[in-house]
Amino acid sequence: MKKITLGFSILVASAIFIAGCNKKVTEAPVADMEFDSAIEASFATSAISDIDMICGFLGENAYPKFVSPAANSTGTMTVINNTLAPQSAQITWSNVICADGKTRNGRIVMTYSFTDINSNYYRDYGFNGNLQLIDYTVDGWSIDDSVSLNAGMTRIKNLAPSANPNPATTKLKWSVDGYFKIVNVADPTKRIDWVGTLYKTLQNTAQLAPTALTAVTWSAAIVEYDGTFRGTTIGNVPFTYSVSTEKPLVRDYRCSPDKAIGITTTPSVAIVNSEFHPIINGVASFTTGTSKDKEPRVIDYGTEGAPCDNSGTIYIKGISYKVDFKK
Repeated sequence: MKKITLGFSILVASAIFIAGCNKKVTEAPVADMEFDSAIEASFATSAISDIDMICGFLGENAYPKFVSPAANSTGTMTVINNTLAPQSAQITWSNVICADGKTRNGRIVMTYSFTDINSNYYRDYGFNGNLQLIDYTVDGWSIDDSVSLNAGMTRIKNLAPSANPNPATTKLKWSVDGYFKIVNVADPTKRIDWVGTLYKTLQNTAQLAPTALTAVTWSAAIVEYDGTFRGTTIGNVPFTYSVSTEKPLVRDYRCSPDKAIGITTTPSVAIVNSEFHPIINGVASFTTGTSKDKEPRVIDYGTEGAPCDNSGTIYIKGISYKVDFKK
């Protein structure tokens, strides 16, 4: 009996030892904190909205204030408007530090027509503009819209439902669609592709009240953007970026978080802001990559506290992370 009891004890001890050796420690999952792709896609969207706003100035036969030479710039900028058919407008920079703080080179050409014979401007019913970017660079990034012949030319269309809409009840709206390749000139491996349709609404149409005889005062404009865009960020990582009409992206051309450089006011010193106007509000749904290890993101441009800045919040699995966006 004593021998049997001893054998049983050894078996129990062995089982406990084996179980203890096979026990695995469960590791906590690594937090998904990849923000670069969202910041890069946001940068591309902002750059394309800049191109549209430049065309908005040109299409109103107005001087594009925020891309004009800054006080400390030694470069040159020329604007040519041709009001005879085929109508066109073009703007050329030669190493210009612009009023928004960005350095531009190259040319933007817009050839435009109308479906209404009484229309003449970007604000008018039936406006259709075709764009061409020629050696266009911003802060060392080349922006090319000739990526795919199948995609066709970059187009801007006025989406007014009829001629002479009432500005008190109908907001002016345009669409911008195209395929853009954004490449770092110093390091061509850094490339962002953006394809889609951007819808722009003049949020304060009623206050600005543009008419057939009155141009849009873009320097006082508040514009909203919505749409769905796809492409790849640096490293050829696919993305989808969607903005609804309920929470559109907002750019207010009356506000800027930055001080202008190279300006001295007399007799007293006063703060003069630059013409850099970031996205200050709105929410985007964002997905990146092809594997399931990347959770969908929410990019919030307007809840971090400051009313006019270039910061925001990225939400991943309900966790918030504050970020600064790229100019």
